[in-house]
Amino acid sequence: MTSTDSFVRALKRKPDKVLPSTARGCYGRLVRTLLPTPLLLAEETGRRVVMVMGPAALRSLAGKSPYEMVVQVGHTQEYIALKLSQGYKYHLVIFNRPDGELRLATWRNTLAIVASEYPQAAGMLTAASRELKATSFAQFEKQAGFSLAEVDQNGSSDERYMTLDRLLKSDGSTLSVRRFLYHVTRLTELYSGDGYTWTHDGRRGVREYVLANRAISELKGSRVLELEIALPRGQ
Repeated sequence: MTSTDSFVRALKRKPDKVLPSTARGCYGRLVRTLLPTPLLLAEETGRRVVMVMGPAALRSLAGKSPYEMVVQVGHTQEYIALKLSQGYKYHLVIFNRPDGELRLATWRNTLAIVASEYPQAAGMLTAASRELKATSFAQFEKQAGFSLAEVDQNGSSDERYMTLDRLLKSDGSTLSVRRFLYHVTRLTELYSGDGYTWTHDGRRGVREYVLANRAISELKGSRVLELEIALPRGQ
């Protein structure tokens, strides 16, 4: 039996805790999709970089409801409600440690992998790196003069939605880079760059890692569990 089989069995029993040995070598990601089952770790058009959980983070999901799991990895209540209203379903994808580069999701590591996956924008990312780390998301949004979340809901039809092509044609400012990271690589308002997720109410969540997006079928020992998300009352 693979380590992912053991972990899935333990998680389905819904204990409050999972032994460290049970999750050893397991990584995972919460994936949303309109398909019956997800095909990629992230299915957004143009998405080449994703965040995943390590063994300790997966263990911490034990005993939590599906909604609590999604919140813990850094999704806002509003974002979850929006995606459910659009027909998306969430799945927990579990797999053995992937081949290739896997790094703790700090600003330095994340920008390095984003630059390697979007080489056309590497120069802009390097130039903006120091200011990205030093400037809060609220400050960037104040500079923009509009809500990035609202633009994100509109999608790429909104000219303010910063795609890769628009970034390459832009002034290359740090604000433009931050908007690209928000819309295309999903570094949202809850991304802190310290290697951990943060919840919408300011609690530190779980350690997260960054790697290149890939097909789930390519991941060793991959297992997919559909999650039934129940929103809190009033959402």
